[in-house]
Amino acid sequence: MRQTMKKLAILLAAAGLSACLGRNESSIGAADDPLVVLLSPAHAAAESVLDSLARQLSSGSGLDVETRAADSPVDAIERLGTRQADAGLLTMEEFLLAHEEYEVAPALQVLRGKGETTYEGVILVKSKSTVRKPMDLDGARFGYVDPYSVSGFLLPARFLKKEGVKVSPVFLMTHARALKALDQGEVAAVATYAGQAAARKDLRVLARTGTIPNEPFVFRKGLRPEKREALLKALRGLASSPEGKKTLSALADIAGFGPVDQDAYRSVHKLLREAGKSVYDIVPEGVEVRRLNQPYMDAR
Repeated sequence: MRQTMKKLAILLAAAGLSACLGRNESSIGAADDPLVVLLSPAHAAAESVLDSLARQLSSGSGLDVETRAADSPVDAIERLGTRQADAGLLTMEEFLLAHEEYEVAPALQVLRGKGETTYEGVILVKSKSTVRKPMDLDGARFGYVDPYSVSGFLLPARFLKKEGVKVSPVFLMTHARALKALDQGEVAAVATYAGQAAARKDLRVLARTGTIPNEPFVFRKGLRPEKREALLKALRGLASSPEGKKTLSALADIAGFGPVDQDAYRSVHKLLREAGKSVYDIVPEGVEVRRLNQPYMDAR
């Protein structure tokens, strides 16, 4: 019975994938085949926020839009590559991998604060912590976000390696969970972005790990131009209404969207190549992450 159920699950999964690959491009955005906007796990929000986003994008684009949260970074990449999703908000590294593997293209860039297009990676400790310099973290439990986060893993891992600091890594999957773990004393320090500490007097920046461009909103390969333009119009309009501003803020402190400069991501592409040769061996998941990122570690 167990083997039969396993085979059935495989057949159902294959059937579902086949159906997605066989979607009719002309009907995407209709009620029976909505245009799917996918959110990376790092941008996932409460179901009410996702529902609000879908409703506003549908109204602003004239298309039937559905929002979904990916189960994992790999799931986010694969769904855009196999036409199970049509557009999405990915982290920087997820985008670079999706672009490399499936020609997923950036369409807009996330804006934060007063229209900033970049953000800074930092290592945070509690203000009263006895940790005063990076070397004080040697051997300590250190909170990363996930292996697909630039500010939450790539930059701090590279920084600590250069400083000769060996930490005990703990992956907490989101920036919010990382801060919670620090608050509760589960880790001695966490890697995140600078905005996380802006209003927290009980936290202190131990080190600044680098500056990176904000992530893009992306489209999968093959989505029709008129549907892209309709959704882009709706996205640009979100920041002009109180409800839209509230929804964007709840997603990932987003203030709006601006034009994308594809050259801005070249520096991060280079970082990923360099990091692949050095930092992935310091985490338990390193082998699996290395496999997924292989295109960036091959000197082509």
